[in-house]
Amino acid sequence: MTRAKIESSEFRVASGFWTTGVSIVSTADLSGVPFGLTMNSVTSLSLEPPMFLVCVDVSSDTMEPMLERNAFCINILTDQQQELSNRFAKKGDNKFDSVNWETAATKTPIISDSFLSIECDIRHIHEGGDHKIVCGEAILLHFNSNPDVKPLIYYKGKYAALS
Repeated sequence: MTRAKIESSEFRVASGFWTTGVSIVSTADLSGVPFGLTMNSVTSLSLEPPMFLVCVDVSSDTMEPMLERNAFCINILTDQQQELSNRFAKKGDNKFDSVNWETAATKTPIISDSFLSIECDIRHIHEGGDHKIVCGEAILLHFNSNPDVKPLIYYKGKYAALS
């Protein structure tokens, strides 16, 4: 029996039915230049040790610096950071221009006012089609102290809100 191949456009629509949080995964090259991309393919992986995985397109400008630095930071965005999500979703330089951020212990950028930032050291990398599955051990958590913030979420190809 031959199965029909799922087209990438159809797969993208189907994947949109999975409600996700929106993050900017950031890193820096060894000279300290920041890189980042908007990502919703972020998953908690393990409790012992505490690990997350991110799935990064192999053609991403962020991939090489991430591997060079051997670390990344998951900046989970708030519902007030949609513009940042849009900015980092595009290819190109200067994504960090006029963005408030600080250098983390891992020498990766922590984006100010994020819902939560998770610093990770890379522990494993696996092939995953046109992406690399990067597993990182969480070493530091930075919580937003504002109790009224809500996460930015994505559903069916657009931003959504918690009610």
